[in-house]
Amino acid sequence: MNISRIITIVLTLGAIVFVVIILSDPYFFTDTKKIQKTAEAKLEEGILGNKNAFKEASYYLNSLIEQGHDDRKTHDLLYWSYRYDKNFAQAEQALDEALEEYPDDLGFLYHRAEMRLEQGKYEQALQDYNTVVERAGKEAFLYDALYGRGAARYKLGQESEAEADRLKAQELTRDTLQTYSVYFKE
Repeated sequence: MNISRIITIVLTLGAIVFVVIILSDPYFFTDTKKIQKTAEAKLEEGILGNKNAFKEASYYLNSLIEQGHDDRKTHDLLYWSYRYDKNFAQAEQALDEALEEYPDDLGFLYHRAEMRLEQGKYEQALQDYNTVVERAGKEAFLYDALYGRGAARYKLGQESEAEADRLKAQELTRDTLQTYSVYFKE
């Protein structure tokens, strides 16, 4: 076998592999705005009752991120698709990845604290809530972070600190917030 024949075979095999890779991603040539609009529509469809639509939305959003179109909105929508699907572990992982891109984003950090609380990861949730409370200032979700931090503290046996957080949160919201024994229905 001569060298030119070997080169032709190698190039042909390379071209075939390239075409297979391209064709295996059905959205490779699809406009990213169209994929994002489709994901948003699927998310809305899920909210309206089609629970499978949340999985489809997360598929589209993950596709965008894999293609390098990982702006804040895409990460946020991915988190919500997992959260609405009650897939809290995936939501936490999506938030971990979002925080790698946006390390100072208090919204992502607050939502990760919520997901950790939901999964019973109380110490990790408390760490996140502490950071949010320290940095939040007058942000809209400060009272939510205080209340969530109180919930984590309550589950960790820090009942007096938990009640102090609940009362601070209640002061900020001017609304009556459930005690943690009611919140956790113990």
